[in-house]
Amino acid sequence: MALLEVKNIQKAFGENGVLKGIDLTVEKGDVVSVLGPSGSGKTTLLRCINFLEKADGGSLSFEGKEYDLSRITKAEIADIRKKTGFVFQNYNLFANKTVLGNVTLGLTSARKVAKAEAESKAKEVLAKVGMAEFADYYPSQLSGGQQQRVAIARALATDPSILYFDEPTSALDPQLTAEVLEVMRELAREGMTMIVVTHEISFAKEVSTHVMFMADGNVVEEGTALEFFENPRMDRTREFLRLTSN
Repeated sequence: MALLEVKNIQKAFGENGVLKGIDLTVEKGDVVSVLGPSGSGKTTLLRCINFLEKADGGSLSFEGKEYDLSRITKAEIADIRKKTGFVFQNYNLFANKTVLGNVTLGLTSARKVAKAEAESKAKEVLAKVGMAEFADYYPSQLSGGQQQRVAIARALATDPSILYFDEPTSALDPQLTAEVLEVMRELAREGMTMIVVTHEISFAKEVSTHVMFMADGNVVEEGTALEFFENPRMDRTREFLRLTSN
């Protein structure tokens, strides 16, 4: 049984069809990289799967339970979100809270975890991403790479079954990008299930179990990382890889 399965997910903004019937299956331990040019629907797919956008149609199966995406209830969404983590492009940290406060907030407010237990868990995940010594710092005192590592720690604090990453390095310079990608590599080595929307082709090639290439709201091609990068079938895929390898 797949951990996550999405069938025929559709989303339009007005007359613009952004997702035109996307299917995706994720097994426990998979690292799925979603690639494609800007405007291909990658981020919208991720946002619909985590209910930051409401899909117009399609179904989602998560940990064996089936949901109709056009009719899913707030209670069902809350249940699924308790088992998922989302890492945003621009960190989304609270400027008025310390690093420790940012990581504990979701535990103490949404999950009613006792403060001492939440702080213990926060320190554990901050150590995991190399940010333990910055627990008392505020976001403004950190580099972009450090802020993104805090955002990853915040997502990890809830022990999610799956982590979603939306272009986690797009706002970072190359050195800071390397810091964040190394944390993600370590998570992959540890067996964390992840869906990663990314432009980092070498990272996708290195860590992905599965790659999906999107364009114009459709899946153009998908397969294992080896199949996708070594023997792409579609002209559109080959052109994309040629342009991104330069």
